[in-house]
Amino acid sequence: MAKKQKPKDPAWVRTIKRVSIFFRRLRRQEVLTFLVFLFISAFFWVIETASEENDASYQVEFCVTGQPSNIVFTTQVPKQLKVSIKDKNLNLLDYTYRNRIDTIKVDFSRYTDALGNFRISGAELQSLLINQLFPSTKITALSPSLIDARFAITGGKTLPVVLNADFSAADNYRIHKMVLTPDSVLVHAPSSILDTLTCIRTQYYESAMLKDSLTLALPLELEVGVKSEPSQVQVLVPVARFVEKTIKGLEVNVVDLPAGKSMAIFPNKVDVTCLVDFNHFSEITAEDFYLRVSYNSISSNEQQRLPIELISYVNAEYVSNVNLQTSQVEYIVENISE
Repeated sequence: MAKKQKPKDPAWVRTIKRVSIFFRRLRRQEVLTFLVFLFISAFFWVIETASEENDASYQVEFCVTGQPSNIVFTTQVPKQLKVSIKDKNLNLLDYTYRNRIDTIKVDFSRYTDALGNFRISGAELQSLLINQLFPSTKITALSPSLIDARFAITGGKTLPVVLNADFSAADNYRIHKMVLTPDSVLVHAPSSILDTLTCIRTQYYESAMLKDSLTLALPLELEVGVKSEPSQVQVLVPVARFVEKTIKGLEVNVVDLPAGKSMAIFPNKVDVTCLVDFNHFSEITAEDFYLRVSYNSISSNEQQRLPIELISYVNAEYVSNVNLQTSQVEYIVENISE
């Protein structure tokens, strides 16, 4: 029987073995000399590479400060600028990892006029950027190349907030009434827009199979020329676990019985099952339910059975799927002698 051939080592393993054999064959002094020259070569390579010039692009946040609450932009103002620069690799690394040019802040009043214009020229934008750059850095491109927008002075109106979201709970869980904070906001917009608004909707959000309560901040959906205070709302989505509970021996009451009559029912006590919010499990008792049969149902009932009516006094948020284990009773009616 032929012997199995030993599988070959991977190429990278064979390479390491060859290098190891090479160094073992060299004398110690030769190895040290080789490592010194290798280190010196690497050092000069790093210095040379760091001194080379390259191009890079960055996204810079554009922030307008000092804007009065009753003033809204009626045309779009960019939220970010794209700036392309050229400099040594070492400086580019500094820009990348230390975020030296992550934000430009401009004062609203400095760049506005009485005609409702907000304008910053390309030269002014570059001047604002240069203050954050190394002296050796050159700006090669800027987009947009200038800011040219319109604004308007507006009145305000308080409008309700409408939640635009879709939430669903996992099996055996329920979502209670959701809470928006605040549930209304002060909205500023030109009268031509403000007069048409009846509410403000949140941006759409979706979450499924929830097992825990959820709290999140949702921005409001605002078109150009509309501003709200605040610009987002807090949403509380209460999620509760529901478990089954059985309440035994609830008495069935006879109502609408005329004078001179008595009615016996069988059974006169039944059990009720329901799904209960686990956090309120012990609070749900027999006193939260009332069972009855009506004598008046006899005339419309051809059988010797009457339906049991269930009345629940408990908060519907805490109890669901209430069922009677027995839905009908048998009855006997007797005349009462005076």
